[in-house]
Amino acid sequence: MRSGWLCSRDALTIAAVALLTACAQHGAMLAGTPAIGGDTSQRVIGPNLTPPQCKGQKNAKDYASLTVRLSTQGGAFCIPAFGGFGGTVKYPSANPSVKLSLISSTTNYNDMPELGQGTAIFYLQLALASGTDFGKNVSSGGGLASQSIVPGNPYTIYGQAVVDRVKVNFGPCYVIATKSKYGGAIGGIGTLLKGESVPVAATGVIEIYSGQQTSTTC
Repeated sequence: MRSGWLCSRDALTIAAVALLTACAQHGAMLAGTPAIGGDTSQRVIGPNLTPPQCKGQKNAKDYASLTVRLSTQGGAFCIPAFGGFGGTVKYPSANPSVKLSLISSTTNYNDMPELGQGTAIFYLQLALASGTDFGKNVSSGGGLASQSIVPGNPYTIYGQAVVDRVKVNFGPCYVIATKSKYGGAIGGIGTLLKGESVPVAATGVIEIYSGQQTSTTC
């Protein structure tokens, strides 16, 4: 087991890292600096703007959910599509194989912490069922996609993990959105898992905010 920041903090942050950002553990807020708003005039317009639903996802009024099993060979899993958002996450091998539960929403229906400035545009709750060791190789690609994400504009990613009622915040970091066939996309997914060891189960939430709210890039 590695002796890095994950193990020194009893792996409190790894579950939230698993879902959406490849570098959100080191950022710091820009003191006194408001979020930089997006220019919606750059929004992509065309066919296929809605990401498809994941196979097996369950839909409710306020959220969509999905449980996946991470493979010992690595691979990609689907972000439950909700409110025009969706996408995929590529991840390294997981040994042993472990279940990961995901919940997508566009509103704070579940009294989640408001980690950034303003209102998040997307929330992704997650729960890693047990510990696992991740491999050192992961394919590029994947990301959160939506026509509400404007290519060329910055977005800030925050996270919080909880284990045994202990909360640990990580991030924030920001990323410049790119174009995708579903509108814009926020990439850089899953790469923090490379070579990491997760000794315990954990839960967490990832939140995406419009604008640049930190000087740290993802």
